[in-house]
Amino acid sequence: MIRPLPEELRGLLARGEVVFSLRDVVRELLENALDAGAKRVRVELYGGGRERIVVEDDGQGIPLAELPLAVEPFATSKLLDPGRITTLGFRGQALYALRQAALLRIRSRPRFQVGGGLLLARGERVEVREVPAPPGTRVEVVGWEGEGSEREVAELLRRYLLHYPWLSLAFFAEGEARLLFPGAGLKEAARLAFGRVLMERLLPVEREAGGMRLQGLLSGPQASRTRPDLLFLAINGRPVAWPEGLLKTVRRAYRELLPEGHFPVGVLNLTLPLEAFRLRLDARKEEVAVLEEVEAFVEEGLREAFQRHNLARSLPEPRPLMPLSLPTPSGLPPLRYLGQFRGSYLLAEAGDTLYVVDQHAAHERVLYEEFQRRLKEEGLKELPYPVLVELSPAEEALFPERQEALASLFALEAFGPGRVRLLAAPSFLHPYPLLLPEIFREALRGEGKSLAELLARLACLPAVKAGHPLSRGEGQALLDALLQCQTPWVCPHGRPTLLALKEEDLIRRFGRRSGARAGEESRPRLPEEDFPEEPWPRGG
Repeated sequence: MIRPLPEELRGLLARGEVVFSLRDVVRELLENALDAGAKRVRVELYGGGRERIVVEDDGQGIPLAELPLAVEPFATSKLLDPGRITTLGFRGQALYALRQAALLRIRSRPRFQVGGGLLLARGERVEVREVPAPPGTRVEVVGWEGEGSEREVAELLRRYLLHYPWLSLAFFAEGEARLLFPGAGLKEAARLAFGRVLMERLLPVEREAGGMRLQGLLSGPQASRTRPDLLFLAINGRPVAWPEGLLKTVRRAYRELLPEGHFPVGVLNLTLPLEAFRLRLDARKEEVAVLEEVEAFVEEGLREAFQRHNLARSLPEPRPLMPLSLPTPSGLPPLRYLGQFRGSYLLAEAGDTLYVVDQHAAHERVLYEEFQRRLKEEGLKELPYPVLVELSPAEEALFPERQEALASLFALEAFGPGRVRLLAAPSFLHPYPLLLPEIFREALRGEGKSLAELLARLACLPAVKAGHPLSRGEGQALLDALLQCQTPWVCPHGRPTLLALKEEDLIRRFGRRSGARAGEESRPRLPEEDFPEEPWPRGG
């Protein structure tokens, strides 16, 4: 039953603010449909959403007598106790805000009601009358003005299907079908969101204990990203941002599977008791906090999934590092390799200075400048055979606007709906035909905002990783190659490649008077007369 909220709850909720983009409008109306128990939802956009936005569902509907209340501020059927929120929406603000910005037309009928109702609202004017209507609710927003695009709406709908994979959803723009999903389950929803190739690399995750349930699909070591932008979470059906502690839990579980700073791809759907998490009551309702017990539950669920699939992180085979061409002055003296610390840092000396070199950052710099040089000198080379790349709907929509930027790395041609063929690429990418589609997709999505950023990301892939042992020859070869770089002090991402420790700093820290000089004993000896007798007996 829809009713006005009491004054104390209005004050609590009033701190929030409703700011609508096209994505926000569709999300609010979609969440209303899901809260109403809809199994089928249809979304339509006309004129990019500015002419008309339509969301129609087969949910429980709004009784005729309650239709006027539905568009009043802080009027909702969903909130009784702010500590026990079980619905996606609860603030009672969305329809009221929409009626202030556009003409709002709502047609609705509960299944038990004979005939439906039609509400027209704009500003302070509200009209209601009886009309024939099928069960469910149809909301139309006419003449809305705001920012947003069809692509953002499609991304939003694909995100919700990851959390509601049983939902039958249709999305039309200008009368043409953009997305048709028959409620075919989580794997098919993942195929829509991530593409077929990536979907096939996702592993099922499932656990249930202590009133908590975890379901989802996550990638193994074969697929990862340097930020969690393709890692989605829902709690009790609500798409939420990752709580910091829970995201650290996922990274900890993947510690032995992925490089440092990388995140898996996929989706986790958590079902929790209401007391196990806390939800914001203002407009930023996607932010949540969870108990430590939830973090432990998720970590154990991931470990169980990894054990079932016998996952282990694969390390590259040791191989000689590539030297570059003739050196260029870098201001650094020649470095002599001394050893390796913890399989991650090279120790080297030059003159009176000890150098500690991050082997991954150094190799990234070497490869990055090599890629730059070869791309400038050689340009694009024809691939031995064309490489077919299948695009997700989101990637296909990006293709026309990114085509010019892609031309610096690939020669390509369209090859039917949702497909392109790569015909030529830089020669340094030719040895990695299986990586080419993923590199193309990253360039297509604009993850390297410039060619330099994209080359930096490419240099990271084959660069020797932390924890990888190097022989003396490989270590010296890496140091020599680093000195030949134009900018040897930082990696392509801006991190330092090496740290220097002067001998005078060591002298001061050890409390010595002086250090070793060339050709002299590294440790001072006391004169023999200081020992009139031998300090200890010789022999056994």
